[in-house]
Amino acid sequence: MSYDRQIDQVCHHLVAEEALFVETDYLTVRPLRPIASSNSVRVRLDGAFEVPSVGVASPGTSAGTKEGPFNIMQGVNDTFVVSVNQGAPQTAVIPTANKLPVDRLVDLLDRSFQGLSFELLGNRIAFRTTSKGRGASVFILPTSTLAATLGIAVNREFRGQQVAPGWTLVSAPNTLPDRPLRLIIFDQPLRSGSDFVEINYTTTRQECRRCGGTGVENDFRYGLHGDPVQVRDEALLIQELQKNFYTIRGTNPFHIWYGTGLLETIGKKLSAGGLIQNLIVSDIYQAFNRWQSIKRQQEEKVGQNVSDKEYPLRLLSVDLQQSTQDPTVVFVSITVQNRSNDPIQLERGLKLPQPSDLLGSTAQQGVIRQSLSDFVLTG
Repeated sequence: MSYDRQIDQVCHHLVAEEALFVETDYLTVRPLRPIASSNSVRVRLDGAFEVPSVGVASPGTSAGTKEGPFNIMQGVNDTFVVSVNQGAPQTAVIPTANKLPVDRLVDLLDRSFQGLSFELLGNRIAFRTTSKGRGASVFILPTSTLAATLGIAVNREFRGQQVAPGWTLVSAPNTLPDRPLRLIIFDQPLRSGSDFVEINYTTTRQECRRCGGTGVENDFRYGLHGDPVQVRDEALLIQELQKNFYTIRGTNPFHIWYGTGLLETIGKKLSAGGLIQNLIVSDIYQAFNRWQSIKRQQEEKVGQNVSDKEYPLRLLSVDLQQSTQDPTVVFVSITVQNRSNDPIQLERGLKLPQPSDLLGSTAQQGVIRQSLSDFVLTG
């Protein structure tokens, strides 16, 4: 069974890792494209860490300098007294022990306080507040006789920090209503104008640079394990015919017979007499017959296994319709049948050249829409 890499993908209009500097107010980041969905926005600051909309804050934390196990004596070094977030003092009294294991001491301290957690740091003891930000603090009272044994300074307050401010999406004034530009505004100024962000977001279809507004992205994709996404059977047949029909004949220097003159012919005015339509239909039939011959040779002469679902048995119909809303748009509908006798429909909208293209530009010509009635290309 033959296969090909899948190239025809539904575009997600995702802008990835767009690197931008903050503006002179140290607050504003102006994306290059409109943001279509606020839930899609991801902000990474200075290439170091992701910043959620609520910001990034650190807890009040510190660690002892002395390693255990520890000898605990009643009335000498068995008391640890702290004030968490400037609240009432909390006291823990540790039972007398000879060479008390560090993990056991961590467990005793961790169960004795509210809003404060203890953890192992090698053979030392570290602690942190459960809350974060500038309001998070832990003060070690001088009556903490255990503090000197652990190597923790007394009569000192350890406070949390606001590592990065939060941000909000704000609509920019004087933008188009169908594609409003939204700015990322930080709640507080960043440290300097050299700070930069990398943002991911979903943009509108009209402004997407991945698909150029067509809604279809032609590029390779890879699975979770790095394997290229492949198409087989009906999906392979659809992709092969699409590439054959919509490639300009002669542009492949190794196979000058490959393709059609569809994109060149479609630019001519569709006449009422149907001459241009007949030329297009005839060109499509000839391209189909050539590709059918290739698949037959692949099976008979090369000896490759061509499945019934991927073999182009016959071309059932070709239909051209000019859009009633936009006279520069023509929809091409092609129905083919594979060797499994399954009808497969290919629909594609083509845009005729605009008046500005008379100077020679073909930027406005090409695919503008695609829909597959029966099958979806999947790997």
